[in-house]
Amino acid sequence: MKVTRMIARIVLFFLVAASGLSSPDAHADRFEVSAGFSFNRTNFSPGNYSWTRRLGGSIGFKFSALSSIEFALQDVYDRTKIANFEDTYFRDQIYSVNWIQNLFTFASIQPYFKVGAGQLNREAGGEYANGASPNPRTDSVTAVIGAGTRIYVTRGFGIRIEAMSYLTGGAISTYKDNVGFTVGASLGF
Repeated sequence: MKVTRMIARIVLFFLVAASGLSSPDAHADRFEVSAGFSFNRTNFSPGNYSWTRRLGGSIGFKFSALSSIEFALQDVYDRTKIANFEDTYFRDQIYSVNWIQNLFTFASIQPYFKVGAGQLNREAGGEYANGASPNPRTDSVTAVIGAGTRIYVTRGFGIRIEAMSYLTGGAISTYKDNVGFTVGASLGF
């Protein structure tokens, strides 16, 4: 519990300090390069687990202080092993073009949302309890939705926190299947 409070205080201090480091017009760069990462694991019992690893990168071009277009790649690997029930893996690669809309740009903390379209390439393998296997290869057009924030530490460098989902087959009903959170860095020039 003490460690959690200490981490929360450090994060709060960082956010307050970062908000005062740059001027409101300091984020007028034309290009942005970003990278992000996340990993989560759930252990159900000894030898039974599920984990997901996400890596992503993007390059963006700003049309204005509020709007930009982003070319992004995300690599997602899901692994699940539950004895006598499931032993599968899924590797998704998502190539997308996204419209990013900042809500405001007058502060060092800049929230945004994004929408886009892309290509989902999925490789899968393993087996379910009934002996069935997932489709080994799926390639489909997908939609991308997300929201996040950039926390600028200096004029051109920021921390990027994002929640994103890609819609398998472009169906909005699948957004819950592929939601992921990433933390990364953003560099403007």
